[in-house]
Amino acid sequence: MGEAPNRYKQQEPKSKKKKDDETSTDVHDSLPMNVPFKIIDGVRHLSPYWTIYRTRTKGRWIGRKLVDVFTEEFLSTNVNYARVACKLGRIYVNGRQLRDLDYVMKNNDEVHHWAHRHEHPVKDLPIRIIHESDDLLVVDKPPSLPVHACGQYAIHTVLGQLREHYDRKGLRVLHRLDRTTSGILLFAKNYETDLEFKTTLKDGHWTKEYVCKVEGEFPDGEIVCDQPIGPLVLSMGIQCVKADGKHAHSIFRKLWSDGKESVVKVNITTGRTHQIRVHAQFLGHPIVGDSVYNSTVWGKTKGKNGEYDKNFDELCKDVQSAHKCQNWHEERNEEYEKLMEKMAVDDVAPEPEGLQRERRPDFDPICLKCNVRTKNVPPEHYQLFLHCLKYETQKWSFNTELPDWAVIKV
Repeated sequence: MGEAPNRYKQQEPKSKKKKDDETSTDVHDSLPMNVPFKIIDGVRHLSPYWTIYRTRTKGRWIGRKLVDVFTEEFLSTNVNYARVACKLGRIYVNGRQLRDLDYVMKNNDEVHHWAHRHEHPVKDLPIRIIHESDDLLVVDKPPSLPVHACGQYAIHTVLGQLREHYDRKGLRVLHRLDRTTSGILLFAKNYETDLEFKTTLKDGHWTKEYVCKVEGEFPDGEIVCDQPIGPLVLSMGIQCVKADGKHAHSIFRKLWSDGKESVVKVNITTGRTHQIRVHAQFLGHPIVGDSVYNSTVWGKTKGKNGEYDKNFDELCKDVQSAHKCQNWHEERNEEYEKLMEKMAVDDVAPEPEGLQRERRPDFDPICLKCNVRTKNVPPEHYQLFLHCLKYETQKWSFNTELPDWAVIKV
């Protein structure tokens, strides 16, 4: 079955913007406002809602079937989800409703996907504004919030919360912090400031200072780690020390230790993904409670000195298995799995084109999250003992206080 005529005008790709008009907030501006939520034991739980996921073809997707890409890249769905969603007409490619299960992705395809979104809960903590001018916004990011929309987070992001509670829009991300990391986060308010800051960052004219709590008695003095870092599980963003990785440079200095754990200040001159976490692991002092890098899935010594007790393919498979979304599910829903298997092979009537958010039901029969119970989230899911203390140049300096967990014990 081929593509339907292009009648879904609302979802046609936008005309390409000039570079100086580009922002990183389009996805947030399209989200619904005032979605109901509950706060339970200090945790914010958002009600599910309908939204449109938007993406463009990545290089590794070109030449592959769209349904295969969905199944292999988006691990939070049922294996038959992409086929069923396609049959229902929920997937649009370049503004056209797609019902061809054999469609092969092309360079620069724009894919829109109507889906029922269940966001992960986050800690109910405020975003503190440290500095604001006509050009710049600096905040103290709380742990548990990603910076921008990703995976199962959109409203529950720094950009989403700034938009909803502070009416700050059109912000440009100058640097990123991991979801569980807290501390200094900078946004530009216009293209000129964005360009100026990013040029300065690229030239290395920044002082970037962090503090973390690691396992064990960290050695005295200045400890330098310059091991290259590259991706291990690309779809999950998990990194590792590898010979063909990118140059990374971190300088560690112990602040204090009780013999079992140490609080360490870290200056980084590069900004690789998970750099401090990976380098701390390599040094044999992984960050306390780091569910990704502080685990024996990396080997008996948790990856110290890059020794994993297995080859990279095995390591990749084991790490991916340890962090797949199914680990959060309380139990399998066999009725749901049977329904998806049946719909994947049966003739299925498509939903009406242009079906708007407010006309869609609260329960989606093909939504995995609607059909499984999830486990209680452990505390380490919300917070990592890693905090960005300072970003500084010759012209600006922004800093926060030490978090409570980093203050020396008396």
